[in-house]
Amino acid sequence: MLKTPAIALRGRVLLLAAAAVLLVWLGDQLLGIPVAPQPTAKVAGFAGFAESTLYTLQAMILGFADPFMQLAGGEHVVANLIRCAIRLAVWGILGGAIVRIAALALTRNESPDIESSVRFAWRLRSGFLGGPLLLIAGLVVISLPLMVVRLAMEISWLSAAVAVVWPIVIVVAVIASLYAIAAAIGWPLIWAAAATDGSDAFDAVSRMFAYIYQKPLRLMGYVALVALMAVGCAGGASALATIATIACEIAAGTPDNEWSQQTIAGWNSLALTLVGVYLTAFGWTSSTGIYLLRRQDVDGVHTDEVFIDPNEYDGGIPRLRQGPTGVPEFDEQSDAA
Repeated sequence: MLKTPAIALRGRVLLLAAAAVLLVWLGDQLLGIPVAPQPTAKVAGFAGFAESTLYTLQAMILGFADPFMQLAGGEHVVANLIRCAIRLAVWGILGGAIVRIAALALTRNESPDIESSVRFAWRLRSGFLGGPLLLIAGLVVISLPLMVVRLAMEISWLSAAVAVVWPIVIVVAVIASLYAIAAAIGWPLIWAAAATDGSDAFDAVSRMFAYIYQKPLRLMGYVALVALMAVGCAGGASALATIATIACEIAAGTPDNEWSQQTIAGWNSLALTLVGVYLTAFGWTSSTGIYLLRRQDVDGVHTDEVFIDPNEYDGGIPRLRQGPTGVPEFDEQSDAA
């Protein structure tokens, strides 16, 4: 788990995260939905810095979940459906590529390039794209009885019938709540299952539920560790970005014209935005670490085992030839058919 912040700092991981964040932002802009401004700290000093750090983490989480939350509340249904589709498509492929890089780095100490990682995510799109869709479809189906009950309660003669069978409603609500809790906590594990074990949609979702509800105390420990690491990474990255911008302002001074001031402010804002990009990358890499640990806890699979797609590797096995000393050695000039 402690390796994940360093993996999130790799250039290819940051590029994938930045591309995904940019595509999601462009989608929101084309739909005419403004990005919610990040609140500024109300107090100065260390307390204000800590508050700003927590706001950064909150904005990162809401950046993904906001359209799903609004859609559940019935707000701007068409626009939020499109926003949800954009997020699932973008993060399904680019997020899948990030998780694949993290999986190979944590298990085999390998560092695949961006192209091979994106191709892997596209080849296994049944897991990276189908898994989240299956999870959402299950949530909709399991919530339908509660929606019917809500409609029935608005009709006087039906409300009496509902009151009689209210224990059944409670059971359905408990099942729906357990499903929703697992979905809210464990959805990143779907990506990790596809990247680590080559899981399809059904296998990825079933693994997610198993790893959430079996041995939950260990899961709580992993989540608490990731939360502490996220706060530390957010604070460190924010401090570094703030120090760098202040150093630039001290070195260059304050320009006289307004256009230069606004341009420099824009670049400084972009530097602070990169903090959110890094935290996003850390979120995906840390979910891979949690998945590997949960897989070992629940299924007894060692953390260095990972699915290898034959399409990731080109060429064949080199032929053997007799060496000068009579010991067979690889013939590097020819590949086996």
